[in-house]
Parts: sequence; structure tokens; C-alpha cells
Amino acid sequence: MHMKFSFLPKVLLCLGLSGVFAMAQETVESVRRQIKSVEAETAREKSMHEAEKKRHAEFVEVGRKKVQNLSAQNKSLKAEIDSLNVELKKISAARAKTNGSIRYFENRKTKYADSLATVIDSLVPFFESDFPYRTDEAVKNIQEIASMLHKGLIETDDALNRTMEVFYDRIRLGYTTEVWKGFLQVDARNVAGTYLRYGAVASIFVSNDGNDVLFLTRNGLGYSWKNVSEDLTMRTILKDVMKVAEGKTAPRLVTIPVSFPKEAN
Repeated sequence: MHMKFSFLPKVLLCLGLSGVFAMAQETVESVRRQIKSVEAETAREKSMHEAEKKRHAEFVEVGRKKVQNLSAQNKSLKAEIDSLNVELKKISAARAKTNGSIRYFENRKTKYADSLATVIDSLVPFFESDFPYRTDEAVKNIQEIASMLHKGLIETDDALNRTMEVFYDRIRLGYTTEVWKGFLQVDARNVAGTYLRYGAVASIFVSNDGNDVLFLTRNGLGYSWKNVSEDLTMRTILKDVMKVAEGKTAPRLVTIPVSFPKEAN
């Protein structure tokens, strides 16, 4: 009995030691697993850190290259801006020179227009003393042309063309004949009758009753009507001329009196 009793504690002790050993073994395995887990986590974090470090290095490199490119572009842009500034200065200088030339020629143009307006206006006495047919209209046109040119309402070319047109109208009078009804102041009477204009050299007036016969004469002061009612021969000639002009008789050659100033004789 004594021997069995002694063996049992030993067995129990062995079992206890075995349990402790097993527990210790399990603890060691658990610790190893934890260590491996920590190592794995550490390796993963290290890998992530390396990857992040690599991405950061790549980002820094990309950023550096972008900065270099931007710096190069900035230098190129600055050079272009400097070149443009030089061109702008040249353009500004050329524009200032052009503006100066424009102002110069504009002033010359204005002075020329004023001088031409004065010359055109000086033609008024010439038209006033011209053959007395629509002279008031010609004078008015000349004065309007001069006034419009002086005010800058028309160009010099236009003014010259208009002035020449007035001259042409007067010249065309020399190639036309005209008959019309109207009134003429004879002494203190306003006499109704018929006018005949032969070019720009002769004009005749015969009253409706045939008692007053006049033709246009020229003297040193201009033109005036000469009454030939008392001159039977001249009166007959002028009436005959008027009949031919009006178509009241067969066409034939007739004599038309033309008066010239004494200075022309």
C-alpha cells in the first residue's frame, strides 16, 4: 500500500508536469505565431512603405521635370514677350510717324480745300456777267459748291467735278436753240411775249401783240435789251426769225443780229 501511494503522486506529478509542458509548448507556439504575424505585418508595412517611398520618389521626379519644363517655358515665353515688346515699340514708333504724316497731309488737304473753295467762289462774277440765261441758277450752284467744300461736306475732287459740270452746262448753251413764253420788263410795263435763245450769243423777244420787238445786246457792263420797235427793217427781220423758230413758216435761213461790246471791235 505504501508503494502504490508513493507511485501515485509521482504519476500525478508527471501528469502535472506534462500538462505544464504542453501548456508551455502551446504558449511557445502561440508566441511564435504572434511573432510571425508581427513579422508579416512588419514586412507588409515595410513593403507598403517602400512602395510609398518609390511613389513619392517618382512624384518628386515628375514634379522636378515639370518644374524644369515650366522654367524652360517661362524663359521661352519671356523671350517672346521681350521680342513682342520690341516689335510693339517699332509699331508704336511707325504709327506715331504715320499719324504725323496723316496730320500733315490732312492739314495740307484742308488748306488746299479752303484755297480751292476760294477759287471756286471767285468764279461767281464770271457767271454773273455771262449770257443772261439761267445765270442765277449757275451762280447759286457755284456758291453752294464753294460753301460745301469750305465746310468739309464734299471732297475736292467732287467739288471740281461739280464746278466743271456747271461750266459744261453753260458751254452746252452754245449748241442749242430754245423758244419759250414769258414776260419782259419794257420800260414800266410787264409785257407778255415769246423768247428765242440762239445758243449763247443771241436772244430775241416779241410781244404777243407784235408791238414790242427787242433783242439782247452786250456792252461793257453786261447785257441789256434793245428795243427796235421803231426800226421797221430790224423789227421785220426779228419777227421773221421768231416765226421760223416757232415753226410758223417754212424753214429757211434767216439773219439773227448778234451784238458785241465795243471793246471786241
